[in-house]
Amino acid sequence: MNQEPIAIVGIGCRFPGGVQSPASFWNLLQNGRDAITEIPSDRWNVNKFYHPDPVEPGKIYSRWGGFLDQIDQFDAKFFGISGAEAARIDPQQRLLLETTWEALEDAGLVLEHLAGSDTGVFIGVLNRDYSYIQMEERNRDAINAHTIVSSNLNLVPNRISYCFDFTGPSLPIDAGCASSLVAVHFACSSLWNGECSLALAGGVNVIFKPEVSIAMSKAFLLSADGRCKTFDAAADGFVRAEGVGVVVLKPLSHALADGDAIYATIRSSAVSQNGRGSSFAAPEALAQQAVMQKTYQRAGILPQQVQYVETQGSGSPMGDEIEAKAIGAVIGSDRSLGNECAIGSVKTNIGHMEAAAGIGGLIKAALAVSHRQIPPNLHFQTPNPKIPWQELRLRVAQSLEPLTNKDNQPPIVSVNGFGLGGTNVHVILQGVESLPIDTAIANQPQLFLMSARSPEALKAFAKAYIQFLTQDSSAGISLADICYTTSLRRSHHSHRLAIVVDSKKQLAEHLMAFLAQESRPSMFSGYIEQHKNSRVEENSGTECSQMLNSLAERYTLEDSIDWNALYPNGGSFVRLPSYPWQRQRYWQESEASRQDRLGEHNIAQASSAVISNGSQIDIIKQWSVAANSQRTDLLSTYIQAQIIQALECEAVQVDVQKPLNSMGIDSLMAVSLRNHIVTNLKIELPIEQFIASPSIAELAQACNEQLILKNLIPTIQIANFVEEIEELTL
Repeated sequence: MNQEPIAIVGIGCRFPGGVQSPASFWNLLQNGRDAITEIPSDRWNVNKFYHPDPVEPGKIYSRWGGFLDQIDQFDAKFFGISGAEAARIDPQQRLLLETTWEALEDAGLVLEHLAGSDTGVFIGVLNRDYSYIQMEERNRDAINAHTIVSSNLNLVPNRISYCFDFTGPSLPIDAGCASSLVAVHFACSSLWNGECSLALAGGVNVIFKPEVSIAMSKAFLLSADGRCKTFDAAADGFVRAEGVGVVVLKPLSHALADGDAIYATIRSSAVSQNGRGSSFAAPEALAQQAVMQKTYQRAGILPQQVQYVETQGSGSPMGDEIEAKAIGAVIGSDRSLGNECAIGSVKTNIGHMEAAAGIGGLIKAALAVSHRQIPPNLHFQTPNPKIPWQELRLRVAQSLEPLTNKDNQPPIVSVNGFGLGGTNVHVILQGVESLPIDTAIANQPQLFLMSARSPEALKAFAKAYIQFLTQDSSAGISLADICYTTSLRRSHHSHRLAIVVDSKKQLAEHLMAFLAQESRPSMFSGYIEQHKNSRVEENSGTECSQMLNSLAERYTLEDSIDWNALYPNGGSFVRLPSYPWQRQRYWQESEASRQDRLGEHNIAQASSAVISNGSQIDIIKQWSVAANSQRTDLLSTYIQAQIIQALECEAVQVDVQKPLNSMGIDSLMAVSLRNHIVTNLKIELPIEQFIASPSIAELAQACNEQLILKNLIPTIQIANFVEEIEELTL
């Protein structure tokens, strides 16, 4: 059954070793870098939990892992999330929000155009460390309504769908270490079945607590020296790692029609289960062979055409042997000597990312296909003697080597995975022939656009573009394509910069002038309020500097311009720097929990509130003695204090005239706020009034009216007044 190939058009990733993008990941891979480090001090105290004896109770015999930077930080303002909620959201959700945005930018997809679409989200996730921190007894007093909503694993993909307004399937996948590769399979199936027209697939894993590592130590799963020595005779287990990866998928015909840049295509995928195998926890060779054969049959591809397999390859002596024999039985069959299939594992570079392991392998394979190179497999010195390499027609890739077309077809590679409990998954990738890029039209003015959601982010963006423009890797990218991409393939935010230039060198110089706060001809900056009525620019039929300057100035003053009019013949999309996040630390943990985990004393920082609980209780008394002209202002100050306490923010961040939802008050917080106000003021306000997201000023007025009715007019007078009104209206 031949199905239309699925194109991988965008990638977002954060992996150990400082990897923040597909480009930095490829740099790590092609240079054979080892990203494993000693466990950071902000995860847990290594000396407290380490012991070289695996049977020592409560201890871990490995000091190593692969870890992400700034795991506790997040750009909450960008996503319209309050600080109070952000601190309780599982960092796995926060990482995925940012990485998904990066993946969509990498694909040249504008979020505003995708809102309300049937885009599907499929995420592999299984780690609950932050949830355990939130829910433990010592953190009980900090639990609020957001704690349960923000920690459930089913909400990891749902958060993405909600935030970006996607209406397609939104599913968490827990298939052990195969989770994220299975997520890719279900994303492809959903596209093939017509359940969605665009899909996001990926996985995430973070490590905050030592308990899982302790359990793995007791099962002798970890490598003592913290290295995955996949397929080597010295293999003694894996090293745990964090990571997050997301790929953007769409049918190949759609990608070609949209002018997308394509990393690779997915030709086929399949998932199976071991059933009642030899062991509940051990992989099964026959089951792996069966799922591989099904995948190649579906794609109409001969296994002998595969040039490289990215394996599960976790460095388990038994697991490596079983997997190699399964791959050899299918892919190595009928191969001649000298035509061995190369195999390897990204775990030798960055460790075992558990739920995100499969997406890490898939992204590595997609980049290998895109760059037409196979990266080296690290820590391979002596081949595992239990694997009959020559008989299986397999070899381990030990250096950066070419991946070329074969039989006049783009290269074919595969990704293999399996998980604890018996899930098997196999995915086939194939390259695409790259189309020639029409490089720059020299000395012709172009309009460059850049925008962000804060002045600080706009400056950070300018720095990123300067670095991009001065790198050798951007030499083959034309100014025309850069400007086309910034106009039509990027979101446009409130803080804006527009520059008319005729070379990339001049663009870099103007960006440096912007950072130095220097004015330049043909450079415009400004701030616009969102949701203005847009005006469409008519095609002027010319590309003169005067017209471009006029458009540049308008861009900094108006919400939207139809940039298609500027590019009537279209353009070539190119990958540009991703959004520069303005992160802050968001973390919710009791001091006792932190001390137990880190093994050190930290002074707890108590959150401040403008009005203490005692004075909140006296608000009715304060209101009753205040002058009529001051009562609404008093209630406004009171409500403002409740919101500051709920959001855990500063008073300057709360505008009494703005709707509650613009400040980060969602439905859960609105219900909590309403219940608090009606209880303290002893009044009745319908919940619908809060869900409608009024301003603080409007709420204060409503509360004042209720208090007047309740406290100043006796009940019998109100009844008589109502009767009199009814008589007058008869």
